[in-house]
Amino acid sequence: MRSSPFSTKSVVLLDAGGTLITLDYERIRGVTARAGLRPADGDFDREEARARRWASGEAARGASAEDLWAGYFMRMLTGVGVEAVDAPRLIDRLWEVHREHGLWRRPIEGAVDACRKLLDRGWRLGVVSNAEGQVEADLNAAGFDGLFETVVDSHRVGCAKPHSRIFEIAFERMGIEADEALYVGDVPAFDVEGARAAGMPAVLIDSQRLYEDLDVPRIDSLIELPEILGNASRSTPESR
Repeated sequence: MRSSPFSTKSVVLLDAGGTLITLDYERIRGVTARAGLRPADGDFDREEARARRWASGEAARGASAEDLWAGYFMRMLTGVGVEAVDAPRLIDRLWEVHREHGLWRRPIEGAVDACRKLLDRGWRLGVVSNAEGQVEADLNAAGFDGLFETVVDSHRVGCAKPHSRIFEIAFERMGIEADEALYVGDVPAFDVEGARAAGMPAVLIDSQRLYEDLDVPRIDSLIELPEILGNASRSTPESR
């Protein structure tokens, strides 16, 4: 994998939720407690993976952000035992909580160290995320402060993955071309298809083995990425 398609790259662009940060289950339990439930982390992990696979398929079919949010949490909450009749009011409350401070605010194990290793090996890092305006604050709160040259938040720039424009904004901010970068994310419809549309190869994080049918390099977590990529390319436009 090191020699192609990544051997000429010097920039890693990353998704945020599901790649760097994940759901804060304790805050979600604070909402499900209204229905008398405090599911275990393992139950949340299982149902979140199923809900994410559903959301990826719906995103590929053009579902709206609102429908994806409602459907994702409906599946997740009912999967951990919330009655369907109670789920809509809890989903509304989760949105309120998310707008106060992002629900995706817990660092994924090893992700901060992986980013630091990439920087030590000469890689430049940036984030491109479909978010609601606060993802940079969420990343900072999770321990990623100062690690990224830019954080492109779809709410703030007015376009979202998989549209190529959101990636192009990152290229412009970092002063690079598409062929200098690769993209890492966890939702094929947004991350793999979006990266390819923007002219980049993608690496898919697939810890639950949900997408083994896809023709894309896959890793279990960001922990694996520094060893896979090695040192960043030192090539310049004149030498390529």
